[in-house]
Amino acid sequence: MICAPGNNTSETWNAVCEGRSGIAPIHSIDVSKLRFRYGAQVCRYDPSKYFEADHARLLDPFSQFAIIAARGAVKDSGITLTPALCEKAAIVTGSGMGGQSTQDVGFAKLYQSNQGRVDPLIIPRAMANAGASHISMEFGITGPAYTISTACCSANHAIGQAFWMVRNGIVELAIAGGSEAPFSFGLLKAWEAMRVISPDTCRPFSKDRRGLILGEGGAMLILEPLAAARARRARIHAEVVGFGMSSDAHHLTHLSIDGPVRAMRAALLDARLRPEQVGYINAHGSGTLINDPPGKA
Repeated sequence: MICAPGNNTSETWNAVCEGRSGIAPIHSIDVSKLRFRYGAQVCRYDPSKYFEADHARLLDPFSQFAIIAARGAVKDSGITLTPALCEKAAIVTGSGMGGQSTQDVGFAKLYQSNQGRVDPLIIPRAMANAGASHISMEFGITGPAYTISTACCSANHAIGQAFWMVRNGIVELAIAGGSEAPFSFGLLKAWEAMRVISPDTCRPFSKDRRGLILGEGGAMLILEPLAAARARRARIHAEVVGFGMSSDAHHLTHLSIDGPVRAMRAALLDARLRPEQVGYINAHGSGTLINDPPGKA
């Protein structure tokens, strides 16, 4: 992974264990015309440490983060991606926004500077599946490679579908996860208009909650059958046993309690588990007044 608390998995884990937050003043753009000043940006990020200049020019930051995370996942897994395995491997990524920074810069030149043409790389850089496509090219993976865009659920849906593909024998291995890079002026102004961004930090389920905080980064997993991982003595971080998803059919931004309930019940059924067997729940606590109303925590 690469995110605000750390540029790799070990840095991030150490920050979590020490209780260090990645939320800080936004440093990559001028925020003087915004109502909020804080975000969770990747710290000390230098693309030249990861990509040649010509390669970096082809990549929006969200794709860069996806590739960096995928490299770390493949290295950590210790797996050898042979030509035969690459044909039977999948890449499933999630991104709610895609290459917004690329679009913002390109359209600013078109509308504000009255330039008569735009960069021909805008589309290949901005398209939501760019991260998945570049990961496939970097590792030579020729199996299914696609991107899911379902807002906050994008990466979860990507991991869940990759899990199903591996479990059902459709592929032997999958790289799955997500990436985002929302720190462009136009997109931040759009988020500002929704009035859901906190002016300081995110406090889920707190009486003084004031909203969410936008963050950037990428995280990827390698999914393979448990028996295969054990056979090659891989370091196994977790076992996925079930997955479920649903649609609220309710509202684009106001959550309904029925949707998450159906998704959790579907996951338990898929995993053949009972509710009392669950020892930990990771909640989607956005810290907004609407989604964290009193009495629902």
